[in-house]
Amino acid sequence: MLSMPAQQTSLLEGMVRVLELDCFRDHRGSLTPMTFEDVGFTVARAFVVSAPRGAVRGGHAHRRVRQVLFRASGMIDVDVSHRGERVRITLSEEHPAVLIEPGVWAQQTYIDDASTLIVFADGPYEPGEYVDGDAAASVIPS
Repeated sequence: MLSMPAQQTSLLEGMVRVLELDCFRDHRGSLTPMTFEDVGFTVARAFVVSAPRGAVRGGHAHRRVRQVLFRASGMIDVDVSHRGERVRITLSEEHPAVLIEPGVWAQQTYIDDASTLIVFADGPYEPGEYVDGDAAASVIPS
């Protein structure tokens, strides 16, 4: 498994993109704005996942839905796989967001206690949209 290359934002043949976001810090904390238009993304739904250290979530791909995973707190490892290639991206304050295209298998491991992930999806929840495990390799986005 490869780790996230320094200063590379496009991974797995462009199917995964680490979003380079500005972060404004001062004595009050930090503020990280995100504009979805910059990545051609329209949010249809969002959900928040909070999990304890060591929890593993995800473990599936989507047939048509694109997702932006945005780390709100803590550190979260995101393992992504497409066409036999696998990469691990660590979401942190420095690199808080990643765009995942349809057909990419993704799994999140929560590194810190009370890590929080906000997921933005460009399509509605539909059970048939999810592809588990090895079947994700055969998903071809339309």
